[in-house]
Amino acid sequence: MPPRISSSSRTIHVSELDPASFAPFGEVIQNPITHVGTPSLQTVGANQGSAVKWLNVTKMQNWYELGSSRKPASVSMNMFVCKPRNLEQKDEKSVFPVKIMERHPFTPQTFVPLGLSKEDRGTCYLVIVAPTLPVQVRTSKEDGGLGPAYPVPSPRTKRSLRERLLGARPNLFTNDFSTSTTPAAASSSDEPKPKGPGFPDVDNVRAFIARGDQAVTYGPGTWHAPMVVLGEKAIEFVVVQYANGVALEDCQEIEIQAEAGGEGIVVEVGDASEHTMSPRAKL
Repeated sequence: MPPRISSSSRTIHVSELDPASFAPFGEVIQNPITHVGTPSLQTVGANQGSAVKWLNVTKMQNWYELGSSRKPASVSMNMFVCKPRNLEQKDEKSVFPVKIMERHPFTPQTFVPLGLSKEDRGTCYLVIVAPTLPVQVRTSKEDGGLGPAYPVPSPRTKRSLRERLLGARPNLFTNDFSTSTTPAAASSSDEPKPKGPGFPDVDNVRAFIARGDQAVTYGPGTWHAPMVVLGEKAIEFVVVQYANGVALEDCQEIEIQAEAGGEGIVVEVGDASEHTMSPRAKL
């Protein structure tokens, strides 16, 4: 059984999904020609001039070396067929209750919708995310008996004088000043780092409406609700991520329960058509 946290009652209003607003949680994949606000991307011609190729539209960095098991991960591609969710009524408005969130600590996760046209007025999907809180000391009971909420590497021990002296001498195999014979991988400052071991910040949950011509990448370790489809029909998603088969390292869940007498967190969604039509009027 996953750990549980409590939340006061609050209603979250949805926003249109755009790269700038979603940046703290991941990336939006969309055609830069037809969508304003898309970050600048490098482009080249392809297919004998019949296509435009946009490079590196999302970042798929593997962070499983930080996991406790040290078990390597490989790329995983699955299909999720997500049916429209049942909504509840609050003050004569349709709402979706947020009762569970999950994260994938060491991998981004990209959802690419299939079979949903950008002209489709009747179906869309809801992206619900939350920031990650700073780490707090928690008891085993509060963690649901799952042990550490986030597998992290052991702290580095202080090097001895001998190790420090050896590390200052050029390595015979690489001619650098490292005791390792394996060159360190270059890291980019703009790479999305894992969010860390904290629980979700339920006071700052955000919700976005995504259209059929948008895909989304959750950044590594980003807390998010399971996929929520709204409207008339199911959506098929191709989902791309890394996985190593260690349950706690591949996916972690947490239940969100309402404080006594409350209704918890709900996302006000209204009618799906009003969300799918209004953004396109701006294109």
